[in-house]
Amino acid sequence: MSQSNKIAYVLNSDTQEAGESASVGCFDKKQLAKLLVHTLKELGYDSAADQLLLESGGYQNESNHIQTFFRLVKTGQFDLIDWRSVCSLPLAHSSPLRPALLQTLLSPAAPTSSATGSLFDHMLQQLQGLQLLMASVGPSTCSDAEVTTLRNYVEIMILVNRQIFLEFFHPPAAAAAAAAPHAGPPTTLPVLYLRKVLKCFIEIWDALLVSNDQFLNEENIFNPETTLRELSTYLTNPKLTAHLNLERDHLIDAISKYIDPNELVPKGRLLHLLKQAIKYQQSQDIFNILDPDDDAPFSSESHRINLLQDNISHDLTVTFQDWKTIQDTTDEIWFLTFSPDGKYLASATSESSRGYFITVYDVQQDFKIHKTCVSLSQSVLYLMFSPSSRYLVACPFSEDVTIYDMNAISPPDVSATDSFLPYSSTRLSPMDSFKLDTSPYLDDTESSASSSSRPANATSSQSRVWCCDAFHTAQHEDWMVVGSPDREAMVHSLTTKESLFSLKGRTCIALGHDENVSGRKLIDPAKVLHTAKTSCGGSWQYVEDDEAFPRVHDVKISYDDNYVLLMTHQGIVDVYDFSGFPSREMLSKQTIDLKDFLIPRVARLDIGKNMTCMSLPLNTTTHHRHRHQITESQHLVLVSLQDNELQMWDYKENILIQKYFGQKQQHFIIRSCFAYNNKIVMSGSEDGKIYIWDRIRGNLISVLSGHSTLINNSSKPVVKNCNVVASNPVDKEMFVSGGDDGKIKIWKISRN
Repeated sequence: MSQSNKIAYVLNSDTQEAGESASVGCFDKKQLAKLLVHTLKELGYDSAADQLLLESGGYQNESNHIQTFFRLVKTGQFDLIDWRSVCSLPLAHSSPLRPALLQTLLSPAAPTSSATGSLFDHMLQQLQGLQLLMASVGPSTCSDAEVTTLRNYVEIMILVNRQIFLEFFHPPAAAAAAAAPHAGPPTTLPVLYLRKVLKCFIEIWDALLVSNDQFLNEENIFNPETTLRELSTYLTNPKLTAHLNLERDHLIDAISKYIDPNELVPKGRLLHLLKQAIKYQQSQDIFNILDPDDDAPFSSESHRINLLQDNISHDLTVTFQDWKTIQDTTDEIWFLTFSPDGKYLASATSESSRGYFITVYDVQQDFKIHKTCVSLSQSVLYLMFSPSSRYLVACPFSEDVTIYDMNAISPPDVSATDSFLPYSSTRLSPMDSFKLDTSPYLDDTESSASSSSRPANATSSQSRVWCCDAFHTAQHEDWMVVGSPDREAMVHSLTTKESLFSLKGRTCIALGHDENVSGRKLIDPAKVLHTAKTSCGGSWQYVEDDEAFPRVHDVKISYDDNYVLLMTHQGIVDVYDFSGFPSREMLSKQTIDLKDFLIPRVARLDIGKNMTCMSLPLNTTTHHRHRHQITESQHLVLVSLQDNELQMWDYKENILIQKYFGQKQQHFIIRSCFAYNNKIVMSGSEDGKIYIWDRIRGNLISVLSGHSTLINNSSKPVVKNCNVVASNPVDKEMFVSGGDDGKIKIWKISRN
């Protein structure tokens, strides 16, 4: 008996002995055999795979339906692919369609022989079957599971039709398909097919996506608009379709992702399991920084991983390189921030004999000076870019909040007061500035330190603004919250230049449904700006906030705009729920008067120590394919304390997550941040160094010598503060530091 006949015999026989175990430990023996056979074939050991197939009892790696379908694709027999063959594929995580639905889909789509009709007509029949199903049933009458299954079938059919579209650019396929009288000249066939068949499939697919999007499989899904755009590109450049066999292999790989893994071993499955095992081993090392993007060790030809032993290293897996130094000033660097698009870096310095200005560097042009923002009367404490990266907001010591438009063209003339600028052509004047008019609280029980620090020209009717943060969503576009140490926090519009809502005197406290509210004044929920949320299974209770509004030293807004965090001078962080705050559209229609409503405080983080700044995780969702990067840390806040300590809290759950120690911080404002896809935490220090911790474990992984200088060529350095660190939100490998030595250092993170 030949080898192939032996395999066929074994596949149709049950050769497992009666007493033979069906498992190896906790692993299924059949699955192990299938995995090994599949891997041996991928490695090119076909004979060994066949021998193992014989000895293991003939476990098929794929069913007959799958083999038949893939053979049709491989040989280009697309006229034999119909809804019956597609619906026979065993899909992963899908329930079968009801017989009535399946019959409607199959009835008008009987296979058409290529001798009596064209491939064009054949796929038109499949389209008609789907249109009939959608017209007679519709996704609204199907269960979620049925819609998901139908959507997967449609996606597979679109992939098949995409391949047919590509094959029409080649003479054999085009000639065979052009038998249809409506096909016209061969050059017009792809255009007609795209218009009459493929586009209609995609429109139905899009409707299914809209009707049920909560079950989307992000690994398998492809976008309707992107697909149409890609196909249109082939029309203008047919040479892109030159490799048909390669495209057919890609089609098989794409369809394989929909198949139940129990019926078809996924491509590279054993190697994938080995990678997971290696990454888990490496994750046990306290010096390893996990990075889901980094598969370089597994793709590098020069790097070999030993599979015969555990792979654990006690060396740091990342390196921090002092990449570039900028020194355009000798003044202290107080604040640094990147624009959300990562293109610009803004720097604010301390009091200068040359005046007060902000320098904006072009990151993509090797940090060349892009703008020099002028017309400031005092040193700037805080900088913030709008989410669009267009506006830069500066908060000086004085009461004036100054706003610059990065798109504005700098005037050619230079005023006498600005003649000190190193690059006068970059001069940029403010587009707007405003003050907060308010009457501060008088509280004799508190220290007068904050009041005594007011500038001499300050008046009692104007509040200083020392911090701000922007809303991020489209419904609150160009809005921000500004915070004042004179007991004020205000929602302000950058575009309409008006203050929309003051939190002072307009807050209440949200308590759980089971919390004691005796002795407290209840607030009517109708007067509270909130969404329909519950607390621990019950409704919120709202009580009067009878405390004096706090002095605000930092403010942060969550990326979904649902929460506003205020860092106060009292050692607490108050969290307010802004999920019910009206949108721009609602306010423009004047359907709501904000003066009649209150904002609920839903959490209070009792830090208990003096704080200098807050930081939120980087918003990497718009630049990063791993959405879990922000979701796993979306409710975290990092707080720097004047006690040589950083703390990370979950502000929604009011839980202290981690503490970080090592840096020196007792007398000055030292700023910290998240970095490297939020995997690490870093901070400046009063010893001029940069301290870096593993965010999750809390262990110190590196200390960088950042900012110090020498006197008279002495070997003894004079220590200068490292006041601020900031991470590029787009380039995870870049961060910057600024210190009292006037230097801005650009650092690079690379994996070893």
